[in-house]
Amino acid sequence: MTIGAQRHLLNGNRLTGIAPDNRGLAYGDGLFETILVRDGRPVWLDAHLDRLERGSKLLEIQCDTDLISSEIHHFVSSCDAPFAILKVVLFRRAQGRGYAPTTAKAERLLTLSSGAPARVAWQRGIEAIVCQHRLASPCLLPGVKHLNRLEQVFGARELLQRRAVEGLMFDSRGALIEGTRSNVFIVRGGVLVTPSLNEAGVAGIMRAKVLEWAHQGGQPVKIGRLGYPDLAAADEVFVCNSVFGIWPVTKVECLTKSVGPVARQLQQEFEELFN
Repeated sequence: MTIGAQRHLLNGNRLTGIAPDNRGLAYGDGLFETILVRDGRPVWLDAHLDRLERGSKLLEIQCDTDLISSEIHHFVSSCDAPFAILKVVLFRRAQGRGYAPTTAKAERLLTLSSGAPARVAWQRGIEAIVCQHRLASPCLLPGVKHLNRLEQVFGARELLQRRAVEGLMFDSRGALIEGTRSNVFIVRGGVLVTPSLNEAGVAGIMRAKVLEWAHQGGQPVKIGRLGYPDLAAADEVFVCNSVFGIWPVTKVECLTKSVGPVARQLQQEFEELFN
């Protein structure tokens, strides 16, 4: 796959068009996963498919993970770039007009794009903003990566307006939830802390890998409510997702932070996958 190229596969066949009654397009009736492809291999594919399957049960959409896995491996096998990004969309098959879902049958859309983690952000960290748009909380499907992403669209629009790399998103009660495309961690007094996602946010694969690393290595960890004062008091702040890995945050609005040892330890742990 050449740089800048993009390929699509719909239900195992080359995409020629999208039906006008597509429920994913019309209603966001579906789920998606964004997967890093390293040297022709989808990274953490089992974890992504497990999350896709869990979400499909909540939406009552069929999810054949064996079929999807087979299609993915065949689809990415021709990718000769060191890095690529695979998006997997699972949406309910259309059957007539209207909101009411009349079938559990699903369709699959795979998109493979060129792309690589930003090395400069990995090394030097990023400056983040606080998004003015607030997330709904409690939301209907906390933790689930469904297709209804308008809240993140509003957040990403703020990034464009302010020329920022990432934005931190709070709910209407002032609780820090996540980034526009990432999960958030802080370190304070040697304790690694990340927001609870019981009422809003996406339970990221990279977030789960960071928590697993902490538990296995004896790093004190806490999941709970975080607010802006916690950001101000934090010794370290970093964001993460399964495409770019770990980005230290060196500034949040007027708050200045240093790239700390926990973020560097995590980067060292996952260096081989992302760089």
